[in-house]
Amino acid sequence: MNQMLFKKINQLAGRNSIVDSIMVFASNKLRYIYAIALLFIFLRNRSKKKVFIVSVLSIMVNIMINTFVNYFKFKPRPFLVQKAKVLIPVKKDSTYTSKHTLLTFASSTIIYIYHKKLGIIMFLLSTLTGISRVWTAAHYPYDVIRSALIGTVISYLSKQAIDK
Repeated sequence: MNQMLFKKINQLAGRNSIVDSIMVFASNKLRYIYAIALLFIFLRNRSKKKVFIVSVLSIMVNIMINTFVNYFKFKPRPFLVQKAKVLIPVKKDSTYTSKHTLLTFASSTIIYIYHKKLGIIMFLLSTLTGISRVWTAAHYPYDVIRSALIGTVISYLSKQAIDK
């Protein structure tokens, strides 16, 4: 199923240069918008210290999980094991989790906790980031789904841990 979904999504790459440009941008540069959105939430929120601590905790834990999982669970990138349309230069490290997707969903969750409307927009952008990682042949769909779930759950747990 994972292979089939990858092929269905990745075969769309290379057909439209505008869509490909959007996907490359989403895959590589969209993540910087999350820092701006988190700064907005931080500056707007009365409990600035709590927002900062939740954000830092969530991001640190997510990066540690990503590093740990990809170290012990190696899975080759899609373009290394099958024909794929590669749109961006990608490392040849493990693809089991997608750091881009993990961090965008973690950030979206934190933003959603403190600002629902902006959080929904950020979740949509996170979804675009996840799809773009498959579109550009950097990850398989299950890598992206797994990463989205981990990022979301860790952010909620980080918020609960700080609230105690």
